[in-house]
Amino acid sequence: MNKRQKILNGWILYSNRDSGINMHYVNLYRKACEKRGMNVRFGVYDPELLSAGLKACQIEGEAEKDLPQFVINRTRDDQLAERLESYGIHVFNSSFLTRLGNDKSEAYRYMQQRNVPIMPTIYGLQVPPHWYPAVVKSCDGHGGTEVFLLRNETEWEQWKASINQNKQDKQNRKRYVVQQAASCLGRDLRVYVVGNKIKAAVLRTSQTDFRSNYCLGGNVQMYQLSMEEQKLAEHVIQELSIGMAGIDFVFHKGRMIFNEIEDVAGARSLYSLTDYDIVDDYISYIQEELSYVKSSNGKTNLQEMSVKRSCR
Repeated sequence: MNKRQKILNGWILYSNRDSGINMHYVNLYRKACEKRGMNVRFGVYDPELLSAGLKACQIEGEAEKDLPQFVINRTRDDQLAERLESYGIHVFNSSFLTRLGNDKSEAYRYMQQRNVPIMPTIYGLQVPPHWYPAVVKSCDGHGGTEVFLLRNETEWEQWKASINQNKQDKQNRKRYVVQQAASCLGRDLRVYVVGNKIKAAVLRTSQTDFRSNYCLGGNVQMYQLSMEEQKLAEHVIQELSIGMAGIDFVFHKGRMIFNEIEDVAGARSLYSLTDYDIVDDYISYIQEELSYVKSSNGKTNLQEMSVKRSCR
């Protein structure tokens, strides 16, 4: 087999609606791939063209839409991931994880079924909360956006009136969950996972906002999980197939409580605090997984195999 045949070719995809495309971050993926004799091309995905298959993805320097062997999906679109998987492409992260990461109602129901602790939750806005303060979240929001803290019934009624004011407003087509606010506002924890293994944890705090996201100005520091917290985080990821993701937790009455999955996890806080190169680790994992599939003659389902291997 010649050198050309050995190269693993992939794409890293972002949505054309994503205003946060960071080419420096994309270049970290390129360098990590080049170091391993892999090749990854940057591409932009148009959700309006999903039915057109691969034509929905505009790939740099590529006129022909040859199938890649792997795709790093940073579009937050589980339907795209499903379409790519149907072509036999190995997608990181899987469509299932992408769905959980971008639909909070799905994620909370999934965690409840697995006895993972979550804050008391109401699905939808038909019923007002019977506890305050309450946090209202759009099901597909991320990065701390579309999250609202309501401290009493008056604020609830005012917020409901504001989203109903304009019936044509895009907000009115959104779905929401309502949760009891955790007792420790402005403090949460992101646990970074690569290949279903916990790699690092970053504590995020804010003195000025109930949200502590780094992109919103929160302070960050490395965090050492206690044995109980480690077990909870491991329980959350046990049945999932995670290439790379952030699992977020809030703190309530001294306990760590599941908050959400960020399947397109940013790593600026991690790079600012440590020399650990999570992108390089992620690409190493992808290479290992693809090599394992190849040695199995392509007959093994990658996502099922990833879970089984992580549990060994």
